[in-house]
Amino acid sequence: MIKIAAWQVTPKFEIADRINQFQSILKICKDDHIDFLCVPEGFITGYYEEESKARASALNINSQEFKDWIELTNGYYTTIVIGFNEIEDQLIYDSAAVVENGKLLGIQRKHYLYHTYFSAGSKFSVFKSKGITFGVLICLDTVYFEPARILALKGANILFSPMCNKVTINHPYAKRPNYYSHFVARSFENRCWLVTADWVWHNDGELVCPGNTVIYNPNGIETARSEENVEQILTQEISMANMVIEKGLRVKGSSILAKEIDKLTKFY
Repeated sequence: MIKIAAWQVTPKFEIADRINQFQSILKICKDDHIDFLCVPEGFITGYYEEESKARASALNINSQEFKDWIELTNGYYTTIVIGFNEIEDQLIYDSAAVVENGKLLGIQRKHYLYHTYFSAGSKFSVFKSKGITFGVLICLDTVYFEPARILALKGANILFSPMCNKVTINHPYAKRPNYYSHFVARSFENRCWLVTADWVWHNDGELVCPGNTVIYNPNGIETARSEENVEQILTQEISMANMVIEKGLRVKGSSILAKEIDKLTKFY
């Protein structure tokens, strides 16, 4: 069995307080024997409407400040996917770090962007830990078919999705839907577990995020759902027998139809 978890949380404003939050969740993961934890988008740095704030908070992965965050995981067994604003050569990326036991396993950058001041990532990589192959889809990347399909074709069995769904109070996602059609599609069509971790942002008169943290199995069935407007850790135990390895025709598709699709997408 492996135990996966998603943390639905309101990140604290001050960095010192956010570090304390992170240290607290690490201890919980250790006590509860959690193998994988998904932390929301932008948790390390915050997630901002304004480019100036995003740029001021962004971290280069070679900076001491970023390395200090990674060092916090030293001595902990849990593999962690955690969001942050990344800066490299003056470009800002909406990124997620994959970390365990004080080591950075890699970075995944978001491709489909909500804020246009970010630059888009162009590669999707799989990671391996504890006998599991997994990938990362940051928030809006779950809406489109290519990111998940690339990861599935590379052998991913779990797709972790750090999210920040702060929306205007009249937005459809200001209240949680009964089901998430794109999560059904991504998990079903790619035969992957899908684990999302969202913010909680209480209605401030302009923006709100009730928390859209859920877990879907490879048949597109929701197996766990967080409470609205509550900070919590959502967990799921999965037997290795239920960790789909063979993707089959659902993922690989037809080579004949792939060529037809290629013809139709030449306008790109």
